[in-house]
Amino acid sequence: MGWLRGPLGSQRPIPSFCAAVKDIELGYGHVMDTSSWLVFHLAAVLDTTQSPMASVSRSSPEVTIIVDIIIIILTIIVIAIIIIIFIIFHLSSGGRFEVELFATEDDDCLIPDSWDYIPTLWRTSPRTDSGEALVKIMGWIAQCIIDHSDSLYGVVKLLETGAKASYICLSHCWGHEQIITTTRLTLEERTKGIAWKDLSKTFQDAIYLTRTLGFDYIWIDSLCIIRDDSRDWEIESAKMATVYSGGRLTIAATRSSSGRGGLFARTEDFKVSGKAPDGEDYCLYFRERIDHQIDAVFETADSISSEKYYPLLSRAWVYQERMLSTRVFHFGRYELFFECNSNTQCECKSIRYHGAGFETPVPLIKLEYADALSNYDLGYEGQALSNIEYQCARLWRTMVCCYTALFLTKSKDRLPSIGGLARQMATKRQSKYLAGLWEESLKEDLLWMVYTRSKLKKARPYPLNAPTWSWASVESLADYGNVIVFTIMDGEISEGRPLYKHFSTIDKCEVEESAIDEFGSIAHGSLTISGLVAEGLLEREARLHDGEEMIQHYVSFSDTMRVRLDTDYLLDDEGLGHTGPGTPILYLRMSLYQEGQKEFLLSFALRKSARTSGCFERIGTSRTIGSLGTVDPDGGVFRTAKSRTLVII
Repeated sequence: MGWLRGPLGSQRPIPSFCAAVKDIELGYGHVMDTSSWLVFHLAAVLDTTQSPMASVSRSSPEVTIIVDIIIIILTIIVIAIIIIIFIIFHLSSGGRFEVELFATEDDDCLIPDSWDYIPTLWRTSPRTDSGEALVKIMGWIAQCIIDHSDSLYGVVKLLETGAKASYICLSHCWGHEQIITTTRLTLEERTKGIAWKDLSKTFQDAIYLTRTLGFDYIWIDSLCIIRDDSRDWEIESAKMATVYSGGRLTIAATRSSSGRGGLFARTEDFKVSGKAPDGEDYCLYFRERIDHQIDAVFETADSISSEKYYPLLSRAWVYQERMLSTRVFHFGRYELFFECNSNTQCECKSIRYHGAGFETPVPLIKLEYADALSNYDLGYEGQALSNIEYQCARLWRTMVCCYTALFLTKSKDRLPSIGGLARQMATKRQSKYLAGLWEESLKEDLLWMVYTRSKLKKARPYPLNAPTWSWASVESLADYGNVIVFTIMDGEISEGRPLYKHFSTIDKCEVEESAIDEFGSIAHGSLTISGLVAEGLLEREARLHDGEEMIQHYVSFSDTMRVRLDTDYLLDDEGLGHTGPGTPILYLRMSLYQEGQKEFLLSFALRKSARTSGCFERIGTSRTIGSLGTVDPDGGVFRTAKSRTLVII
């Protein structure tokens, strides 16, 4: 039986698979496809004056024109047929298809200087399991170690030998099919060995790559955690920050939605060559456009694209695996790409720009997170600690927006699946963690909202995963104002104006954990808060939008005054969360804050709790919007409001 001593000094029996890859009899003939790329030698005509075209012998102007026209027509037809065949092949399952045409810097593949409108890009490996791809992987690792220091990776200790060794982690989608796991019943069997045929394709590819890269040890969650032992699951899930940050690198099956997909993919491009009118040789390539949207985006075409091309990155558990890992190798649909705490690279070398030009890199959340943690240790250009704390708090809210946009199979994992990140951040922030929020920035952290369209909202899960004042209590995308990546930048904040003006006072906030991990599941939480409260009634209206029924809720205070309500969840669902029209609502004034050149007064909508007498539950938010200096926080329904102290659970 293999034993591992983790970086925190804990030890427990684990399957020998997790301890040593070399102990498995592979029985696996990994086939390397050595077929060459399909090369098309075509006379491509993009422009009749300076674009590539065939060079022919000319006996007269009339013949020349006729020949040119014939060549142009035939060339366009041939290229169109090739692209159509290529598109039909890739669109058999439906979807959008885009092609990019590009040149390279290779000496044997040049284009005339006048064709400066054609971009110069880099080719990808023909297959992501090819020798060429493995050379790139090893090169990226070596360069990362040289440039960024290798002090962050951890080791595991094998008690049988006392030896120390580096290990690799695997990040993967489980999918709908049942994959091999370790249970109390199969634990002893796993320690004796695992038949190669019982492993999923993704696991097989990961083991092959682990050995190819020269490592003996790999950590795979479904095999290294006893899945039906709740105690073991709690212990191991609490160690996620250590496991992933301690690994030498993480292999990510980014292209695969299940264990069947494996790591590797074919990533060919296609060559077009010929002669320009002046006799110069040219060489171009085309391939399916490479999508680089690797950070979460919200309810847009890009979010659908991201899920389609990078299924792994749409999973909530994977978010912290990626953020915690020192190095991540993504095996994508089109190419390899690599992330570490200081850099992001891909084979075509345009991942930092999202295809928007090559002047200004797009900020990537993993790099922002690594920078924020290092700033606590090093300081940043003489910044005061308060500035660093502010940026770190702002980053956490940005990460919550990203994380809650992702898919989670079990709602009870809402807090545990980001607990590793919270644990790591807590070592720097030195602040109490409160069900997904932080004590030092609690007033701002409470101001999450749900803008999701009503048809996409879900019921609030009961029993609750978190108190209703926490974003973890709902299964919808939680949004904040003033996040780093997706809304305003620092320069848009008006100088001399505080970003937030808070009107309510937090008297007490308490959280009781339900597990051994303070960053995991919550048994109970309460928030005692004092502020101006107006009393109203809930209204519900149904209307058609683009042929679909949309539900909108309001809080009415009189026959002539009401405010629109953004509900936190699906109020119409039957159950403990059901809140129908006519329900008494307490409207609590919270904060005035700025986004760009607008300001917002945010208020909470609360209802009486059906679970605990004398307490309230948050059901939604409402914003009064105006240009700077025009929103009166004491006006409207708050002119006659009274100050009250409430307990929200």
